[in-house]
Amino acid sequence: MTAPHFEILGPDVPGPVVVEVPHAGLGLEPLTARGLGLPSIALEAGAPWADSDVGAAAVCEGLEAMGVRRIVATVSRYVVDLNTEPRVPTPYEDKRPPGLGDVRNISRAGVMWWERRRSRAEVEELLAEVFEPYHEAVAAELAASRARHGRAALLAVHTYPDGGRKDAADVVLGTRNGRCARPAVRDALARVAQDHGLSVGIEAPFPGGYSVVRHAAPGIEAIQIELARSLVCSPGDRRRPALDPDRVARMAEVLRSVVGVLVAEVAGGAS
Repeated sequence: MTAPHFEILGPDVPGPVVVEVPHAGLGLEPLTARGLGLPSIALEAGAPWADSDVGAAAVCEGLEAMGVRRIVATVSRYVVDLNTEPRVPTPYEDKRPPGLGDVRNISRAGVMWWERRRSRAEVEELLAEVFEPYHEAVAAELAASRARHGRAALLAVHTYPDGGRKDAADVVLGTRNGRCARPAVRDALARVAQDHGLSVGIEAPFPGGYSVVRHAAPGIEAIQIELARSLVCSPGDRRRPALDPDRVARMAEVLRSVVGVLVAEVAGGAS
């Protein structure tokens, strides 16, 4: 199924694991339709691609063979960040709109994105049009999986620009320090990555964003996985990253292994 700002992919009969990719999108239509200032220099710099989670959607392809339903954003985080809780001002603040901090203002190429500040009404419209429908879809998929299998799990897939740093972990797993998933489940996924020769960070520097907090519930585990961008991209211009097919294929295999263990852990938790 394709919705205005996200796609739902996978088999008609869902398995217990749902995957979401909130930062995959490049679409700017909700902004262009409203005439919200988009500087041409930012577009020329390729900011929507470079500031997306490059490769996150690509490594998830093929998971439908494992019974996984995927919710993949098609709208850019320049419109609204689907993994950040909307911010509502207190009565003592000025009239800054909610969600002001929930979009990127400066691209990784160093270009200021907004030509003018968005009004409160404009932001609220974007939250209603883009943000809530996306998370309602994630919740509906999880509810269907839980109804069928007794338990369910959400795997939120991201990539991050590690810049090739030697001290950066290849994989970071976040559960908000065990609030959103059992530590035993998180640690089982960590062992999968380590068995593939990858270094693993636990809860830092990415402890899990809005999605895992919102969708974790009794009977639903929610885990965020961050993959270092260097694992899926060719060496080269970091401002215009290019996917390396061989690296993507390797990480897709890793992710399938992670999902396989997560399916087993969810089934084990139901017993």
